[in-house]
Amino acid sequence: MLWSTRNVCGPGFGVFDTLFSVLAQFGMFEEARLYFVKMKKFRVFPKVRSCNELLYRLSKSGEREMSKIFFRDMVRAGISPSVSTYNIMIDYSCKEGDLETARKLFEQMKQIGLKPDIVTYNTLIDGFGKVGSLNEAIVLYEEMKDTGCEPDGITYNSLINCFCKFERIPQAFEYLCQMKRRGLKPNVVTYTTLVDAFCKSGMMLEAIKFYVDMRRVGLLPNEYTYTSLIDANCKKDNVNDALKLSKEMLEAGLNFNIVSCTALLDGLCEDGRIKEAEKLLRAMSRAGVAPTLQIYTALIHGYIKVKMPESVLHILKEMKSMKPDMPLYGTIILGLCRENKIEEAEAVLRKIKIVVCLQIVIYTQPLWMHILRLEKLLRHLICSKRCRNWLLR
Repeated sequence: MLWSTRNVCGPGFGVFDTLFSVLAQFGMFEEARLYFVKMKKFRVFPKVRSCNELLYRLSKSGEREMSKIFFRDMVRAGISPSVSTYNIMIDYSCKEGDLETARKLFEQMKQIGLKPDIVTYNTLIDGFGKVGSLNEAIVLYEEMKDTGCEPDGITYNSLINCFCKFERIPQAFEYLCQMKRRGLKPNVVTYTTLVDAFCKSGMMLEAIKFYVDMRRVGLLPNEYTYTSLIDANCKKDNVNDALKLSKEMLEAGLNFNIVSCTALLDGLCEDGRIKEAEKLLRAMSRAGVAPTLQIYTALIHGYIKVKMPESVLHILKEMKSMKPDMPLYGTIILGLCRENKIEEAEAVLRKIKIVVCLQIVIYTQPLWMHILRLEKLLRHLICSKRCRNWLLR
């Protein structure tokens, strides 16, 4: 029908291109592909910009094969890819971890006379850096400068991030210095990356120094900055410092995330401050943060530490569909036994599959097999037909 109106619509084939672009924008990928096939029959092709729109939408939707096929089809149809076309394909290949394809596309675009831009180099540096190909990232960075493409803040943030990720903080610091020498100002991402790296390396003084420095230059820490510091302080048993940071975080209008909540709750439980841990759990619930298995595990350990077996049983009921792992079951049974809650320990054992029961016997045997009632129960389990079958497999 559209073809029959070609003379009415004036010179050119803008209406065909527009329809193709609209199909891409609305995520109608199969319809766009079929429409492209029909357009080829009449030697009517969409503009490169419209093709890029479809490739971009396909990559964002995770349609890897379709994007590769369409890229190949557009090239075969004689549509010349632009730098943006290659950037879309390289970015998607890097995100998929297919760095070999990303490298081939990079070389291909240079061979046909296209000059990689800052987006191309930044994408490749980030892609290679994230998988630990640091030498490749450095080569790309040097090539980038040699071709007259000036690195920007994203370039340096990517380099700093990948070197921090693979525990090469001195090199990351060198790129920070280069960044400053070029007149580029580190942003929240830069500082947070370094704070997190120092925290994970146990270098708390350096982490705090960067945290203070970022505030001094007028940058506000984000939830990831605070989460790194809270987690590190809890692991160092500096729970009070972690609580101060959490208070600052809330005063800054930031919300807790599951990582910061887990770190804080675990730290409080390890410190025996169970009431504060319960208060935090209630605050999490009000904020809409759903407890995870790690949260419940920390609470159970905390309750066992302060000898509150009834609360352990309450948490077990609250966990519903979440199933504790073998070490946690062992910890629960040990805690109940130590508080002479033998019937409750038996009840927990009876709910567990026979295979898990046997694993718990092995895990906890030296500590509680002397308890006769549990020993009797386990003998009954081991003599059962199901257990014999499992042992004979």
